[in-house]
Amino acid sequence: MQSKKTNDADVIGYCCMRFPVTDLKRSVDFYCNVLGFELISADYQFGEAHLALKNGNGPGIFLMETKPEDVTQLKFVFPRSFFVTSSTGHVTMVELLTNDLLALHERIKQAGAHLDKEPVFTNDFGYFTFYDPDGHYIRAVEERGVY
Repeated sequence: MQSKKTNDADVIGYCCMRFPVTDLKRSVDFYCNVLGFELISADYQFGEAHLALKNGNGPGIFLMETKPEDVTQLKFVFPRSFFVTSSTGHVTMVELLTNDLLALHERIKQAGAHLDKEPVFTNDFGYFTFYDPDGHYIRAVEERGVY
C-alpha cells in the first residue's frame, strides 16, 4: 500500500531510543537508581528492559543486552558525521534534561560513574557530561529559570 501524500511524510516524534548494554541488570540499576528513570518492563532472559521518565515526558529507552564485541561493531553502522564524538571515540547519543544539575552531578559521582566534564553554567543553562556503565556518552542539561 502506498501513501497518497508522499511529499507530506514527516518525522513527527520519537517512539524510543535503544542502547546496547553489556550487563542489563547493572544498566537498569544505573538508569533507575542513579538517573531516576522508571522500569516499565524487563525480560532478563530475553535481554531487554524498557525504561521511561517518571513524569511521562519524552521517548522511552530500551536497554538491549549485547555482547561487548557487538557493541563496538554497532557504533560504526551509522555515518560518524551524524554524531559528536568525544576524544575517546564514544558517541553522544542522548542529552538529558534535569531540574537540578548539581544534585544529579553529585548522585552520578557518588555512583562511581565516569565524569567527563564538570558542571558549566551560562546565563541560560548549565551542563556536564558523563559516561553510563557501558561508555555511552551523555550530557545532562538544566535550563536556568525553568525549574
